[in-house]
Amino acid sequence: MKMTTLTANELRALLKQSAAFKNAQAILADEWGARAEENPLFRAPISVADLQFAKNLQATGVSQRGVDFEDYAAVQDWIAANRQFLTETDLAWLQRPFD
Repeated sequence: MKMTTLTANELRALLKQSAAFKNAQAILADEWGARAEENPLFRAPISVADLQFAKNLQATGVSQRGVDFEDYAAVQDWIAANRQFLTETDLAWLQRPFD
């Protein structure tokens, strides 16, 4: 099994609780949509960097929650629930492991 570690930037974001970390946490907590509803100005799509950071937080054990990025059905369900916040690049990244 390949061991995953956080990058230097990800570790810094975790320690500082930066916007990148909060984005990743929102993905894992399934709160991206709630953030958009609370703040109509927050309509930013999810980025691949956000998804990768969320996946790395899970893989390193920092977070135990969220979509299982290794499970095809779980990823498809998550895509369906969050489609409005995803770009075509995000979709390709999410589906790439299953191609």
